[in-house]
Amino acid sequence: MPREKRPLPKYRGSYPAHLATQQELKAEGLRPGRSEPDALLEYVHGDRHGTCGLHERKAAVPLDPPSPA
Repeated sequence: MPREKRPLPKYRGSYPAHLATQQELKAEGLRPGRSEPDALLEYVHGDRHGTCGLHERKAAVPLDPPSPA
């Protein structure tokens, strides 16, 4: 039986500290622990606006080490 999808929480402008964008996680040396976001952020940045995924910080995993060149 397929699992029922629950609607994602949406935030505008600010969001709880336990969530982070992919860019924020990357700056901390982390990446999301799963591909699907845990919530959505609607943002406005100057004349740009859009939606991005938010991920649980506690589920984040270390970035893969760079491969030798």
